[in-house]
Amino acid sequence: MKQYSKAIIYFTKANIIDPENIHNLNKRAIAYYIIQEYDKVLLDLDKIIQLDPLNSSAYYLKSLTYYTKNDINNVTILFEKYTELLKLLSSDSNSLTKFQSFHLEYLLNKNSSKDLNNILTKINQIPNISENELLLLIRCKIHIELNKYYKTKVDLDMLFKISGRDNAYYYKAFSYIHLLLQKHSGFWSYLYKDCEIDKCDFTKLGITDEFSKYMYKEKEVYFISNLTNLNSELCQFQESDINSLSGLVLCSKNKKLRLDLPIIYNNSVYLLIYKINVKKILSKNCFIKFIYNDNKNDQYERMLKRKDVSKFEGLGWIEYQHLNFNMNGFQLSIEINSIEMQIDYVRFADISRRITHIPNMSLMGYLLPDYYRFLPNVPETFKDKYFSRKEMENLLDLNDILSIL
Repeated sequence: MKQYSKAIIYFTKANIIDPENIHNLNKRAIAYYIIQEYDKVLLDLDKIIQLDPLNSSAYYLKSLTYYTKNDINNVTILFEKYTELLKLLSSDSNSLTKFQSFHLEYLLNKNSSKDLNNILTKINQIPNISENELLLLIRCKIHIELNKYYKTKVDLDMLFKISGRDNAYYYKAFSYIHLLLQKHSGFWSYLYKDCEIDKCDFTKLGITDEFSKYMYKEKEVYFISNLTNLNSELCQFQESDINSLSGLVLCSKNKKLRLDLPIIYNNSVYLLIYKINVKKILSKNCFIKFIYNDNKNDQYERMLKRKDVSKFEGLGWIEYQHLNFNMNGFQLSIEINSIEMQIDYVRFADISRRITHIPNMSLMGYLLPDYYRFLPNVPETFKDKYFSRKEMENLLDLNDILSIL
């Protein structure tokens, strides 16, 4: 939340220098939306529409803002304007504006099976849906509203396949599952039976609840909070966190912490990715150590010292991958010293990407997880290309901005 508030300060300074810069107004509107200052969102979007009456993204975001405020009358009026705008823009069936139109139409008709089926018919006429993440997500949401759980799972699996091609956005696929299971218990009951979760016994791994079983069996995600079922002393380090899929994380706080995981992957594993949140470095002697013991009693270590850890401090939740290797049946330990750090899960991956920032999905409201495609998320907006005029170059030093995020 603090990151977005700081971002607003910079966008406001940029707006003073160039009040007609739509890029900056767009991004400030997104930041205001995330910190739930909806009236300010609407003011910025109205300015954009005054400057560019055909700006479809502004109309779309304005509709979402009114929907978030539960002002359905204004959403309906704006949706009609948005539809007329699409005709003026001669939007083809594969355009982003068309997908956003489907999203708004879905939100307005969630309680009407007839209207939802009509939207499905239109979506299914678009070619290559299996390669389009936005359309898949919208269709997935419609299927689940119609209690078509088999088709929901098919779409969800395709979403994972697409996200899996780029680890930078794999967290989004996890958020899809989390969101759907939270709001639709019927779908969870279907998954429970279809994936035969009831036949899984992972008690040796500390996995006892059904959601953790599903994520481990189907998505190869091991929640670190499972360790409290193997070692009750770790309960003192456990805390709730809304950004965790399981709702629980382990936090080293101001103590030294060692986590000894069971053998969680018996097959050959090439990459392990850790979801961590380095809140504060407490000493110059801090470190994070990853220790791997294979089935031949050989041990491999990788240590991150202060210089490395400082790069993560204050970033919020990130996915971090640090080592390529090939081991069967290894046992992993993690040591944390003089760092206040949360850790959520460890997962298998097959695409190398060192660091991935994870935005707080709980703050996104009705924004689609892919909103960065038309308005990049706030931590990514501090790039020279978004300050389109030369006078912006003297406003702030890019490295100074990035250093506080």
